[in-house]
Amino acid sequence: MENIKLQSMAQQLFQVTDQSWGMYAFSRDLLRNKIDKAQKEIMIQKSIACGEEMAVEAVRLLGTSDPWEMAEKLKLKVDFVDRGQIADRVLFALFTPPSHIEIMTEPIEKAMKQDGLSDLITKKEIEGLILAHEIFHYLEEEKEKIYTRDETIILWKFLGFENKSTIRALSEIGGMYFSKKINSFPYSPFALDILLYYNYSPDEALNMYREVMSF
Repeated sequence: MENIKLQSMAQQLFQVTDQSWGMYAFSRDLLRNKIDKAQKEIMIQKSIACGEEMAVEAVRLLGTSDPWEMAEKLKLKVDFVDRGQIADRVLFALFTPPSHIEIMTEPIEKAMKQDGLSDLITKKEIEGLILAHEIFHYLEEEKEKIYTRDETIILWKFLGFENKSTIRALSEIGGMYFSKKINSFPYSPFALDILLYYNYSPDEALNMYREVMSF
């Protein structure tokens, strides 16, 4: 496996287009093969707009763009948890309805120890980006009408009946661009998916990096 420093990887990932990150999100969705490329491109654009519009609305209603102040005003319970890997899964954060957010400290601490990464992004920025993303998921639960939850695809039809499903990728895209807007971050927070995962499985992170760059 080729040796790519995390700093160099981060610099490349920060240049990836929003549309490419959207395709990356779809590549992880169980329903990815049921949606054609043209549909995905439209859904990505709408999900990004949804996240950004929700950010503007949240700032207007709460009077702050600081994710920590937002969480306090929304009466969300935010805990730092000293773990990251649960069984075979690596988690960066977890929102548990109705109002509990956990931020995993282990992936952040590991990433900050990598040479050069702290020159590009700070621990405080990472925490703020992760928290804002989870706030979006809370707002999704609270808002009556929101694109990332209202958009569905038909899984099957039979004798006048049809089975529809929401699309998880849209929620993730919306959350990332809500977070980007709230934090005034210049790059897509999707990059953290790979940068924070690197210390758990460098080979897999490199595969993810190549996949994103191929989009």
